[in-house]
Amino acid sequence: MFDRKISALAPTIESVRKKAQILVIDDQEWPYQSMLENDGYHIERWPDIKSLSQLTDGYFTLILLDINGVGLRENPQQQGIGILEHIKRTNPAQRVIVYSAKRQLVSATPTLRKADAIFDKGEAYTDFKSVIDEFLVSGATIGYFIAAINQELGEDAASAPKFVPKAVRALSTGRVDGLAKYLQQSLSDRRKIETILFVVTTGVRILQDLHAI
Repeated sequence: MFDRKISALAPTIESVRKKAQILVIDDQEWPYQSMLENDGYHIERWPDIKSLSQLTDGYFTLILLDINGVGLRENPQQQGIGILEHIKRTNPAQRVIVYSAKRQLVSATPTLRKADAIFDKGEAYTDFKSVIDEFLVSGATIGYFIAAINQELGEDAASAPKFVPKAVRALSTGRVDGLAKYLQQSLSDRRKIETILFVVTTGVRILQDLHAI
């Protein structure tokens, strides 16, 4: 639970950069990792998947995922695409930037529309950094999580007209019980309720970490 109410305003990139945890999943050295570290970002690289749960529980603010050569144990056919599918199915609000040395393969895969951004592995450092900064700042706002949950609600939003104020209250205070009770009374899809509450719970953790003084 929060000791204070979280502001609806986005923090500065300077403050978020100090606290955000970025994960790179790539079986090869990522050429821009050292450049980001020199610019003050906290970067961890996995050569392969170490923990599926850690990809969705809010530990990492942003994930950069190479879709080739990773996830072979978890999904040998789809590899990184299967990892992306798992992340977005479990936690739709988890930001993921997908990249590959085979851009034509990336753009031709429908599942990758779920990625928040798609890059060629050889794109300029400044292009990567610009999107990373944008995602870190916007992802540190209550509004970002509300938008992600609204998308998950889809047509069921009409059945939960009080969802937005209750979700804002939950995300800003860390008190989720009221929202959980309301969703259970309003929606019949148990899986959707569980997903929404998971997004809110991880959102609380991320907002608490990124807004902490």
